[in-house]
Amino acid sequence: MKLKQFIIPVAGALLLGGCEADHRNDNLPDSVVYLLESDLQKALFYDIEETIDYSFRAFSSGYTVTPSELGIELSDDVLTAYNEANGTAYTALDPACYRLVNSTGSVDADHPSTTFTVQLDCSAIKQLGDLTSYVIPLRLTSSSSKVNEELGSILINPEMAETQVLVRNAGVVECDLGSSQTLDFTAYVEFDNKWETTTEYVYGDEVLDAYNAEHGTNYLPIPTDAVTFTPAQLEVGKREAVSHFEIDKSKLTPDRFYTLAVQLKSNSEFKIGADNTVLYHIALNPLFTDRSKWILVACSSWYTGRGPELTIDGDVSTKFENRYNDIGQGDIETLPVTIDWDLGKTCYYAGMKLTRRNDSYVTDLKAGWIEMSDDGKTWMPLQSFDFEGSKTVVGDFRSEQWFGAGRYLRLKMTESGRPGRKLVSVCEFEPVLIDAGE
Repeated sequence: MKLKQFIIPVAGALLLGGCEADHRNDNLPDSVVYLLESDLQKALFYDIEETIDYSFRAFSSGYTVTPSELGIELSDDVLTAYNEANGTAYTALDPACYRLVNSTGSVDADHPSTTFTVQLDCSAIKQLGDLTSYVIPLRLTSSSSKVNEELGSILINPEMAETQVLVRNAGVVECDLGSSQTLDFTAYVEFDNKWETTTEYVYGDEVLDAYNAEHGTNYLPIPTDAVTFTPAQLEVGKREAVSHFEIDKSKLTPDRFYTLAVQLKSNSEFKIGADNTVLYHIALNPLFTDRSKWILVACSSWYTGRGPELTIDGDVSTKFENRYNDIGQGDIETLPVTIDWDLGKTCYYAGMKLTRRNDSYVTDLKAGWIEMSDDGKTWMPLQSFDFEGSKTVVGDFRSEQWFGAGRYLRLKMTESGRPGRKLVSVCEFEPVLIDAGE
């Protein structure tokens, strides 16, 4: 009896509680739809494409996703509002230049997003010329959920990019074969390559002759029978094509430079970039370019703080000057002025670049000689240089053929351009040296 009296009141309470409303979802935010890519967006296409599909997505957010039918529609109001808010003057793109492929979609709890697609007619759009002012203004619509006003519109601005094939390291490339006999020529593009194309290459004397004529240079060609070419093509999904040149070194001698000129001639789909030529300036032996390994042996005259080490420090703002008063070492205003270095190894000499001071005294150094020696005692003149009264700061006296060889190198300055004085100065002395391999 007592047990029954306990159960009945409890059961009654449970029944009464079950009749109350469920308030667990009270005060939760309603579902709102919006565009992930809103406001002004670029639709990039390439100049060889006929059509492209530009897609963007709409999402539904909130504690629960309300099933809703979504859509996009053209809206002059969107265009007007954007121009007024941003001080721009965009105009609507002619509908003949595009079509709405997917303009409707739906969202629900299992699928909270949908994708819209606009197909651009690239061929028609290209006829418009400057595309910067054209947009497709679209507004997001929803059958049930509220549309986020700030993220509920998109303006699609088409932008065309040129497809060009470019050349890695265009220009003159200094190289030596050393232990190698292969040279690589790389053609590349800066976009996602979706096309199978054919690229045509040209190389040899004809390309080199045209380069020499255009640039006033005198590069010497590599023998045709010393070169075997394996061309590479740009493949779908790849951005570069690496062609190979095999060089038969038995056809070359170590007493000169050889030049292999290579050019991109054409591509079946893409344009060719303006810088489309590489000149491989080849020495059979390694170039010796590290002047920090030189040992200063002697200098006949220098002003304190402007010593011979400044001629090879790599800094054109510093300069060597010969002694012209009591401050310094060696002869005072005496020509010639000589600076001698031990290279540490026997090298071929193939000319040099000489940088004079870049001020009103640029003509201090007028002329001189480059000499080499095997023992540092007996010197052999190899090359003379003369600025001939000009105010040229950088004198290029490089050669395609070697003048001689030696372990010791001398810069001999014999003439000054300073009226009534015997003063010379140099900012940088950069000889072209090739390891003789002895």
